[in-house]
Amino acid sequence: MHPILFHLSSGTAISSYGFFMTVAAIVGFCGTLFVARYRGFPMRRVGITLTAMLVAAFVGGRLLNILVNRQAFLTHPERMFALDASGFSLYGGIMLATLAGWILLRHFRLDAWKFADTSTPVLGISIALMRIGCLLNGCCFGHGTTLPWGVSFPVMSQAHRYQLATHPDDLFSVTPVHPTELYELVAALALSGLASFLTKKHAPTGIPFLSFVILFSFFRLGNSFLRVTPPFFDAPTFLYPTLYLFFAALGTALIVRRSNALQKPLTA
Repeated sequence: MHPILFHLSSGTAISSYGFFMTVAAIVGFCGTLFVARYRGFPMRRVGITLTAMLVAAFVGGRLLNILVNRQAFLTHPERMFALDASGFSLYGGIMLATLAGWILLRHFRLDAWKFADTSTPVLGISIALMRIGCLLNGCCFGHGTTLPWGVSFPVMSQAHRYQLATHPDDLFSVTPVHPTELYELVAALALSGLASFLTKKHAPTGIPFLSFVILFSFFRLGNSFLRVTPPFFDAPTFLYPTLYLFFAALGTALIVRRSNALQKPLTA
């Protein structure tokens, strides 16, 4: 665990979490811009759309994090407006960014489904980069495990302090935990590869994106049962599982709808 990645010559500490969140945002923006250009999208309109989506991701991620950690933000209300990389919920960012992108793409009369397919492989890579930051920061860890790939965080890490709450006598003993950060990293990269494969195989537009949404939501559902609930989480425990099931069901319904629409014969 390396919560501080390095120090600048001025002495400023660069956190692992903040660094990889920033890299993920840059890769998401520049990578999507590059692929969109290759697929024939107009660069100026895509640049405006991506900028709006990036801002929306920041706002949406913070808003959902406030919703599920109300007490923590009430205790430190200044955190609501902090411009650092902490205090975000992934699905809040994705939801608001998707809405902003859809509105602008409609305004610019661009194919929203084709753009979604274009950005999906890059999205998976960005999520993987975020989880590297989580692992180095020591957050988003899982419950204890005896599996050989369990990760042991240092004494007095977040994982150790969580374990001390239930076993205060184990002051210098840290139980290995599920590396839920790495599970998500692998899932994101695998689904990124799947979306890219489906696009290259000329799957109907929208299918690569919707496949990612469905499978990643099911993954997040399963991973949520292995991951420790953050200490300040004060939303109903069913909130995230319900959210994941909703998006999996919505993605499935949209795949069926798009498949039927694409197979429907044209009338004279």
